[in-house]
Amino acid sequence: MRLLALAHFKEGQSRTQIAKYLKVSRTSVNKWVQTFLEEGLEGLQEKPRTGRPTFLTPKQREQLSLYIKRRASEPSVGRLTGSDIHAYIIKEFGKHYHPDSIYYLLNRMGFSWITSRSKHPSQSQQLQDDFKRFKTETILKIPGHISLEAVDVWFQDEARFGQQNTTTRLWAERGTRPRAVKQQQFEYAYLFGSVCPRRGIGEAIVVPWVNKEIMIQHLNQISQVTEYGRHAVVIMDRAGWHTDDIAEQFNNVSIIKLPPYSPELNPIEQVWS
Repeated sequence: MRLLALAHFKEGQSRTQIAKYLKVSRTSVNKWVQTFLEEGLEGLQEKPRTGRPTFLTPKQREQLSLYIKRRASEPSVGRLTGSDIHAYIIKEFGKHYHPDSIYYLLNRMGFSWITSRSKHPSQSQQLQDDFKRFKTETILKIPGHISLEAVDVWFQDEARFGQQNTTTRLWAERGTRPRAVKQQQFEYAYLFGSVCPRRGIGEAIVVPWVNKEIMIQHLNQISQVTEYGRHAVVIMDRAGWHTDDIAEQFNNVSIIKLPPYSPELNPIEQVWS
């Protein structure tokens, strides 16, 4: 806009005409022309704006961030709301924010209002820590002549997918509710899936139900794609059809079960979500 005003000025247009052409005030045109005559084109560049200084200093923001992170990881306390954070800021720093500004502040600090991950009351942190010593468990499961470098780790899980129709909205007279047929049947299927991150491949099978025999079929898929001289270790949960003997017929497949109530240790859970 400023450069366009200067172009009209160079062509001999009056400042009143320029303001009319560009639909701006004559004062603005006067200011642009005067700045150009004194400082040149560099004077018309947008200058950085400092804006209003933040209420909280960097040190105070760091303290607030640590407080929110600590509260989010404490299992014995309730969720931290915007009003709770506002009360903490007033108590610790003596600063007062508008309620809407609290959420803007949290967004600028890298926080967001998200759904927490569920955790079963019977989950054991000790068992999860023991499971993370994965190499020891793998050595105990694989044949003695197989080295750890020749092991392909697979992550396995099942998911059920289904659909049940719902009634839709329609235009009708106010105060009435026309009746419509709704399908009551619920159709679904089960998907057995496994992925091997090292090789970037996966195997899956879609079935109408789950049982031990289907699980063996799925392990057979993994066995067939495992390269000669390598061994597949399949990580899975403790579903009823994941019995200890399902991999006995395969000489290149072993299974390792997750600790109870620990789905977050299985990356393939992210595929279903």
